[in-house]
Order: sequence, then structure tokens, then C-alpha cells
Amino acid sequence: MNLDLRRALRLSFPSSIALVGAGGKTTTLYQLAREYQSEYPLVILTTSTHLGREQVRAADFHLIHHGELKQTWEQIRARQGRLCLTAEWDSQTQRWQGLDSETLQSLAQIAQENDVPLIIEADGARRRPLKAPADHEPALPPFCDSVIVVAGLAALGKPLTEEWVHRPQRFAELSGCPIAETITSEAILRVLSHPLGGRKGIPTTAKSYVLLTQAETPEAQATAKRMSSFLLRDFNAVVVAAKGQTLPSTAEPGNLPCSDDDFLLPYRLLAVHETIAGVVLAAGASSRFGKPKPLLIWRGETLVHRAARLALEAGLQPVIVVCGAEGNAVAEAVADLPVAVVQNPDWSGGQSTSIKAALHTLGEKSGGAIFLLVDQPFISLPLLQALLENHAQSLAPVIAPLVGDRRTNPVLFDRLTFPDLLRLEGDVGGRAIFGRYPPQWLIWQDERLPFDLDTPDDYRKLLTLDEDSN
Repeated sequence: MNLDLRRALRLSFPSSIALVGAGGKTTTLYQLAREYQSEYPLVILTTSTHLGREQVRAADFHLIHHGELKQTWEQIRARQGRLCLTAEWDSQTQRWQGLDSETLQSLAQIAQENDVPLIIEADGARRRPLKAPADHEPALPPFCDSVIVVAGLAALGKPLTEEWVHRPQRFAELSGCPIAETITSEAILRVLSHPLGGRKGIPTTAKSYVLLTQAETPEAQATAKRMSSFLLRDFNAVVVAAKGQTLPSTAEPGNLPCSDDDFLLPYRLLAVHETIAGVVLAAGASSRFGKPKPLLIWRGETLVHRAARLALEAGLQPVIVVCGAEGNAVAEAVADLPVAVVQNPDWSGGQSTSIKAALHTLGEKSGGAIFLLVDQPFISLPLLQALLENHAQSLAPVIAPLVGDRRTNPVLFDRLTFPDLLRLEGDVGGRAIFGRYPPQWLIWQDERLPFDLDTPDDYRKLLTLDEDSN
């Protein structure tokens, strides 16, 4: 995929970003710094714990803070590039010490006032792929608005020992995996989702993300995809990455560490998994048809029930059924499904009112929405899964099926398009914004997909098709 990490995590205004976990925090630190440099002349890198000599030497500048922060800031603001700010060198640990909490708080405020991104390494892992936090960890500042929890999949299938996991005993307690036993994806999931594991110390106001690194093999990538559906219950997004091979053109050879470390090599982002909503549009009066289309029976269930069920089976969350003209009957038809029924009192104003009614119910965690029309019976589970996979690999603003030369539904809209969808008026749908967001077409081979029910003859034809196939 051709995305940078900042876009994948939807990081906008210069943020205070904290990195915790294991398996690539420093790589993440410098990758984000390079990406921010394309827009901001100064990026501050620091730590609330400690940094090694190589980690600091990779920055464009290194300043040691002592005394008043105002004096240090005068030195900072005169620089451009990746500036690493630490406290004094600790000769016992052979590391640069982190800033204290009061200094970090003041630094964050000054950085925000001056539109300077601040990226904080807030955890240590001794270069292991995985870790579980001790009682005093992580050192997460309470002001952070974004927290990235890093975990390396290189430990999958390896024994739970100090070689692969920092603090293995603690990891065993949180995961239920005994010491020396094989580390499974389930064990990693339990630690990442545990309030004393990956979620520990994350400010309630912060957005949180999981970065699954070291997904070098197809097997690891498939495992990461399965893990993502569980992690999205607790995190805003899950990014899957493998190590890249070359430095971007913005990297300067003089900034490479004097060792064989490769933490400056950027990640190749493989997928970005987010919660995608399913919106079933079932509010119309079906005046041309003569009876409520959402309540037509096909293959033993109503069309609205079928659409909602497929959305759930595809993993769309939440699934919203927008009803209007036949509100009570439609709600009753899906009463056995875990869906949200939204009554649209303005349904007579056209499809745009139902789109807006659905979007108003979505929270910030939704990365997009797939809109399903109940009168399109040949929507299938594989099609919905293909739309999701396409979006995870591209984050394209609009993704729509193309059957031959016919564009059709359902369409996935990234949350980037939501403000424009909310401005729609009248009996128009999402196609009204295709001019601004040219769709990424998903080639689909099922010629039945564009078939929809406009008249009773269409319904009779649908039933006949089933009889013929039987």
C-alpha cells in the first residue's frame, strides 16, 4: 500500500504522540518524524524513560535539557529537522535519561502553541519483540492525545522466554501462557487487550492504536488480520507492517547510527484495519413498487433482514438500519439481530436524509461505512469482504464495485468523505460526491449484482431466477 504511517493513523494537527510496547518503537519514532518533516520544519523527539546512544545519534540534533525549559526552548526553536531532547547521560545505565513529568508537560504545551509535533518514547523493551509492563510501566504522560502500542510478530511460535519477551513472567501472568510454552496469537491478544497490559496507562482522552510489526510472511500477515478484529474492540485502528528495504530520499547518510542497527529503515505498511460501519437504507415508501420492498420475502427472510445479516457476517460494526415510512414493521423484521435501528422522521426528503441520519449516530472510531440498499438482493458476503480488504490496503475515499462497464452498489465511503455526505440535500445518494472523490473500482464478476427491484415484475423475475436455479 502506498500510505505513510501518519495517514494510516489519521494523525492531523501536530500531536503529542506516545509510543509503548516492543518490537519497533524507535523505528516508529523516526518514521513518524520523517513524515512530519514534510510539513513541519521542526519535530521534537524525546523520552519519558531513556534512549540509547544510537537512538539519539540518529537525530539531526541532540540537545540536553538542564535548568529552565524556557532557556532550552530558545535553543530548540533555532533548529530545523529532527531534534532529540533528553536529560543528562547516565554512566551507570549507559543511556540518556528521559525528561521528568513536569518538564514534559510544559514542553507539550509549548510545542502545541508553536505547531511543533512532539513524539515521545514512553517504554523500554530491551529490543525484544514483545513485552508486558511492570508495575511502574509504561511512563505515559497524561497529556498525550495519541498512543501507539507496538508489538512484534517475530515472537509468534517462539517459546515464552527472556529471549523473545521482555518481562516474560509478567507476560505469562497476563496471557495465561506458561513460561517456555509456545507464544500464540491468542496470548498476544490477551496481553495487548488487558487493562494491565497494552491498554495500561492510556489516557481516557487519547486515541489508541496497535502497530503489529515484523509481519514478514504471508502466515504472519494472515494472523495479524485475524487479530485485528479483536483488537478493534479496544483500539481505534490496527496497522500491520513489515520492515522496508531502503531509506527514503529524505534520510541523510550522516545520520545513520554507527552500528548494524536497522531501526531507521521504514516500515512497509501492509494493511490498516479500522471499524467500518454497515448502513442498511430501508426508509423509502416504495411508492412505485406498491408495497414495502424491505419486507419482501426472498429465500426465507425479508430483504432488510438479509442485508443486515450479511453486514453482520462481514464484520461491519455497528450495523445501522435506517427506516422511515414503514418504521415499526422494518424494526420488527430485524428485531432478532444485534443492529441499531434509526428512525428517520425526514425520510420523505430523499435518500440524503437517511445517509445523514446514519452518519450522525457514528462515533470517532468508525473509519468508514458501507451503504447497502435493501432492493439489491445479490449483494454477497464475499463482496462485502472484498470492499473491506480493498479499503484496508488503500484507505481510498470511495470504493465501489464495477460489473463490466456498470458501476453499482454497495459503496464504501471512508470517513474522510463524511463531511461532504452530511452536506447532501434532497433525493440524492453518495454518487453526488464522486466528482470530488473519484471511486476506486472493485472489479466484480457477478453479473447479477446490479439487479434491483423497481417494480413487481422485477420481484417476480427474482423469484423465477431462484426457481430456475433450483
